[in-house]
Amino acid sequence: MKNVRNQPLINALGQRVRILRTQKKLSMERLAELSEIDYRQVSYVELGQTDASISTLSALCKGLEITLAELMDAEGLK
Repeated sequence: MKNVRNQPLINALGQRVRILRTQKKLSMERLAELSEIDYRQVSYVELGQTDASISTLSALCKGLEITLAELMDAEGLK
């Protein structure tokens, strides 16, 4: 992966997605189904290997049944 300017934020966001997914007792595959995205994309986001687009984040929020604001909660991204 190339050097990304906001890597700490990307990593924190990935951890937040993983925490929310596990709290809801969802596998990566199930979250991908609910989000209508490829399961590999969920993995890339959780591992901080991609700078996810707003449409991908929106899809994940749909699958997690949360708002984008809840996902991006500053306290949750620490």
